[in-house]
Amino acid sequence: MKYHHFTEQEVLDKSRELSYALVGRRIPEFIDLLDEDFVWIGDYNVQYTKGIQEFLKQVESECALSAIEISHEEYSMLIHERQTWITYGRFTASASMPDSSLLAVKMHFTFVWNQHKDFLKLIHAHATHATDATFLSSAFEAAHANTPQALFFDRMHIEELTGGDLTKIRIKDLDGNVRFLFPAEILYIKSNDKLCTIYTESGAFVARTSLKNMEHPQFLHIHRSYLANLRYIQSIRRYKATLTDGTQLPIGKERYVEIQIQLTGEQNRA
Repeated sequence: MKYHHFTEQEVLDKSRELSYALVGRRIPEFIDLLDEDFVWIGDYNVQYTKGIQEFLKQVESECALSAIEISHEEYSMLIHERQTWITYGRFTASASMPDSSLLAVKMHFTFVWNQHKDFLKLIHAHATHATDATFLSSAFEAAHANTPQALFFDRMHIEELTGGDLTKIRIKDLDGNVRFLFPAEILYIKSNDKLCTIYTESGAFVARTSLKNMEHPQFLHIHRSYLANLRYIQSIRRYKATLTDGTQLPIGKERYVEIQIQLTGEQNRA
């Protein structure tokens, strides 16, 4: 009997589904994806478990908390041999506290999947915190030191990433990594022939796509080779746009007046 042949994209999508189920506190959905002998390894000493029940005991306090927003997503395939796939990646998780402060954590992970007939089951997960964050004041640390979230989050200031748009853009880079970004995470995009370089606050990557395919209401076509995020354009002059981080981008001469009008309209709406 032949079983379903999973493609690389299907396994990457399953890794994303798993991440959202756990971070979104949809525990039944998450458990459905686990092997009975699932092994979890995390940052802390207690986060070294085997079996679904042992894992559930360790995350019980977190499961009672509100759902968390995911951004800066990246999913990659490490290796595939017969019925086993290993994926890895990273994302940022953020949540609002009752005092209106925002907590965030950068997570790096490795998932090991095994095929059971027509189903994929997770047999191992290794998730760790990235620690190169700017921490909040000691007063904030003291206020939240004993909360359940303190075991999960690196506490740092981050800007709200969605910009009001909850739809993410799916981009596959030249290395085969699949990224999901809010439009507000993209500073600008530069086109070079059939390749686009996407610039974000955390770095840049290249994708085989056209500038036309990357068009979005949040992006302004300032030059035949550039899209700039309206959110980050600080000022314009003949014929350059300056972004909030100081980056200067060219403005096409034929587009300058139109861009002035568009930016004025955005400022009036704000």
